Amino acid sequence: MGMPTGLCSTKYTPNAPAPNPNPERWKLISVKKFKRAYVLKVLYLDATNFEGVKIMVYEGEYQGTPTHLDPHFAEVGLSPIARFKPTQHGYQLACLVAEGLSALAVSRG
Repeated sequence: MGMPTGLCSTKYTPNAPAPNPNPERWKLISVKKFKRAYVLKVLYLDATNFEGVKIMVYEGEYQGTPTHLDPHFAEVGLSPIARFKPTQHGYQLACLVAEGLSALAVSRG
């Protein structure tokens, strides 16, 4: 018998957003600075999961808005030390981590 032909379809859509964040196409939603760390809430325009929103913690002093911001962990360049689910709870946890890093850095002297 075999399968009927012409009944196959695909979900391919030309010009559809990529599932992964493009480090060149993003908008800063908010930045919260701590003594030794900061939290960024970012909208990646091409990302599809969580509507493109990422919450990330970075160690060090906030140096202003970069042009290239990759949310993935990396050995070199600007890289987050933690990422959280983009919810209010996730944002609160990110702030706790950044605050804890600041306190830890002070106590280590």
